[in-house]
Amino acid sequence: MNFSKDLVDKLNNRNAKALKEFFVGFYPSLCVFAKKYIPESNIVEDIVQDSFIVFWEGQKLFDDIDILKGFLYKTAKYKCLNHLKLKGLRNEILEGGFDKDDLLYELVLEEETYRIIHKAIEGLSPRSRRIIELSMKGYKNPEIAEELDISINTVKTLKGNAYKLLRKNLKDHVFVLFLLNQVLNM
Repeated sequence: MNFSKDLVDKLNNRNAKALKEFFVGFYPSLCVFAKKYIPESNIVEDIVQDSFIVFWEGQKLFDDIDILKGFLYKTAKYKCLNHLKLKGLRNEILEGGFDKDDLLYELVLEEETYRIIHKAIEGLSPRSRRIIELSMKGYKNPEIAEELDISINTVKTLKGNAYKLLRKNLKDHVFVLFLLNQVLNM
């Protein structure tokens, strides 16, 4: 399917008709791609639809259709991998591979860790908080600069200052610092 630059502009402006045109033309290809990971059609269809929703509800703009397609392929891939990971975890739980107390402990620890991290991030200035949030979503410095319409040096400075403040605020949570470091440096 041949998509024009005009269509990309309309999609960036969240034009519903343009989304329908793009969805109808690209949905089957994305389903075929996702089926390489998951054979169940109903799950694949949900994942592909969710991938389009991630694009539609996101604020990211695309210069051309190939970059948008790449974004959708990548989103679908990670959604497929997450589905498989959760399915494997569910199967292991159902087969008795987990001690229920261990599982509960892990879930509580994970939730508490995320709560502590997000509370610390909420304490940042709005701009620094947004930079850290985008960084945690996998945005690189140039993408953050473009998204926020600021210079890359400003991003680096604000990110560095935010890391220092987060380290200070999380100093009593060594494990959380380790996890935060891992998440922010992906």
